[in-house]
Amino acid sequence: MIVAIPSMGRAGRVNSLCVIPSATVFVPEPEADQYRVAHPSATVVGVPERVRGITATRNWILDYAAEEGQRWVVQIDDDVRMARWYEFLPFRVRQRKLREEEWLAVWQRLFEVAEGLGYRIWGVDTQGATRGVYPFRPFIWQTYVTGSCMGIRVDTGIRFDESFAVKEDYELTLRCITEDGGVVGARFVQWVCSHWADEGGCRSYRTEELERDCTERLMTRYPGLIRRVKKGGSEWSIELNF
Repeated sequence: MIVAIPSMGRAGRVNSLCVIPSATVFVPEPEADQYRVAHPSATVVGVPERVRGITATRNWILDYAAEEGQRWVVQIDDDVRMARWYEFLPFRVRQRKLREEEWLAVWQRLFEVAEGLGYRIWGVDTQGATRGVYPFRPFIWQTYVTGSCMGIRVDTGIRFDESFAVKEDYELTLRCITEDGGVVGARFVQWVCSHWADEGGCRSYRTEELERDCTERLMTRYPGLIRRVKKGGSEWSIELNF
């Protein structure tokens, strides 16, 4: 298993390394040395300049992992701000941070569950609201899976659709649900990122027009599976219909 952090324009600000220090950071080749200086203890891999955009980068990481003989890849965003485990006790909710080895154990178990069910991807809850986490029902089989924290079985040959410059994770989720019957959604852990709040990353090229175009194509490709689309600023959020 390889834990991959795609990053761009955020040397010195890869917050996710604080949670998973052993992760490999994948950055544009021209920025690789800058990242190595800013994160001297991290493994940094330069992505060729011909690979442009997050979707192509995600696929390049999957190909890199396959060449390295890895069967499983966890892709996490670089800007995590909340990573927690929840336990619902009789009169209160207890939450705690997990150590790196605990996260790796959880992710390995999720891959094992996915393999047992014949599913190709898994994801954890990536919304900030506590109500999205529900340990009494730790798994859900039809839900959204985002690139913020996503496990992908490289050995299945699955790849992201590079015609989607954004919303590529939603497209992959809907494709897996349509073709496989489901995905593994883990509701006992939470991984929340800053997204648009931080400079750099996909923010440098995501536009309202691009978001709208990809969202509309999702609705055309997967009719009936999208319940609602909500616009917040220049970002479009999607609620799936299951």
